[in-house]
Amino acid sequence: MAAETKIARWKLALGYGAFSLVAFLLCLFLTFPYDTLRKRAVDTAADAGYALRIGSLRPGLRGLTATNVRISKVPNGMTPELHGMLASNTSMLPGPEELGEPLNVDSVAVRPSLLPLGVTFHADLLGGSLSGNVGGLSDVQVAVKLSDLDTSEGNLKGFSGVDLTGKLNGTLNLTLPKTRGQPDLSQANGQLALDTKGLLIQGGNIMVPMYGTPTPMDLPKIALGDIDARIKIEKGLGTVEALQARSEDLEILGSGTVKFGQRLDVSQPDMDFKLKAEPEFVKRLGIMGAGLSILPPDKSDPKYRVAHLGGFFNRPNFGPARQQSQMR
Repeated sequence: MAAETKIARWKLALGYGAFSLVAFLLCLFLTFPYDTLRKRAVDTAADAGYALRIGSLRPGLRGLTATNVRISKVPNGMTPELHGMLASNTSMLPGPEELGEPLNVDSVAVRPSLLPLGVTFHADLLGGSLSGNVGGLSDVQVAVKLSDLDTSEGNLKGFSGVDLTGKLNGTLNLTLPKTRGQPDLSQANGQLALDTKGLLIQGGNIMVPMYGTPTPMDLPKIALGDIDARIKIEKGLGTVEALQARSEDLEILGSGTVKFGQRLDVSQPDMDFKLKAEPEFVKRLGIMGAGLSILPPDKSDPKYRVAHLGGFFNRPNFGPARQQSQMR
């Protein structure tokens, strides 16, 4: 009689553990309420006036992954009928005239994180990626990294109204204390860094704050070039450590502060700018060029014009510098 083969206990334990893990993951894959989670995301976006569409929502290597994501600002406001159609995930949705032009995101993945305790996310979009984490037990910690975003991709032109080319990179690290249980941007600490390479506005239409009045304007071709911006944030006050842009069209130097509110749109910029534009570029700007021409020259270097940005982010006021001596 052949001798019995005895399996080591550690092998049995490992085998049972692996089988249990596979069975758990298979059960999770089959029973996870994907549609409920998708509907929750759609409802949250709709409450903010955005139409969110998700192609698929499934587990992935980086965590729970949504693919073929499209988000757009509804131009005429979110109606209950439109909200219901988005929530039902029907394929018979209206076009961009009602939903707005979408920003296309290839995929978004989220998973739990331990340090800090919270959520880690990663999105593939605009030919690059956006990644980071949000969490914390007392204060809320936010870390975001932008990597090689190509502003000519993802229908950013249709979504924003501005036709851009160029690469975008940046980082944001914030610690937000809680006020009445909610993260408080007005007390935040952290750092923001942003840089672009070869940024070029090829056209589009935007609202420009002229002396406190938002004015729609068609954009001509504007080469912004390489932009370097760094802001240090302490107790809700952001101080510009560096802000400069240089191209063949113009040069911009900025300084000042931003007093953050509990919401970003009510934050208050107090910033001064020095601008030097090439004559041919000023002619190309048309009425916007005329606006630049009425800005006063800088007393220390008349080749520059000086301007001030005040008000609030949702109601900005851009005009001549109040006192040139304040230019930092």
